[in-house]
Amino acid sequence: MKKIVKIVIILLIPYFLYAHELEMNIVNNNDNTLTISGMFNTGETAAGALLKLEAKNTKEILFQKRLPSSNSLRVNIPTIEYMIILNGGDDDIVKKEGIAPKGGFKKEHSQKKASRTNANIATSKAVTISIAIAFLLLFATIFISIKNTNKLLKEIEKIK
Repeated sequence: MKKIVKIVIILLIPYFLYAHELEMNIVNNNDNTLTISGMFNTGETAAGALLKLEAKNTKEILFQKRLPSSNSLRVNIPTIEYMIILNGGDDDIVKKEGIAPKGGFKKEHSQKKASRTNANIATSKAVTISIAIAFLLLFATIFISIKNTNKLLKEIEKIK
């Protein structure tokens, strides 16, 4: 039994040696800027990790830059709600909610949803003519089908 435990421990040592997790620190500088730093919990630097500030509602990228060798960046605080995303590669991604600026976030006006009554229908002569031809073909097909069905019914009656 002791041999099995030793073998399992020896096999798992490489896994524990290379296991790491990306950590992100956010410091509010109280001058509408943030200092964002990243590091792995093993003590390894996160230089080169991609830092993004992404708008919450629109998913628009407000800021994007790689961490320098100092492992920290100073960033202006956006005026709209945002997420801070640090991507260290190899599925090491940390997401945190952004800190509000001194005056708070700007209220975004929600866009009114388009209703059917307000919708503008774009039509052209080509579309109108195409629809008219489609209906003519439909009615012609129905007419011919009725005519052929009546012929078949008459033939069946003659046979009886």
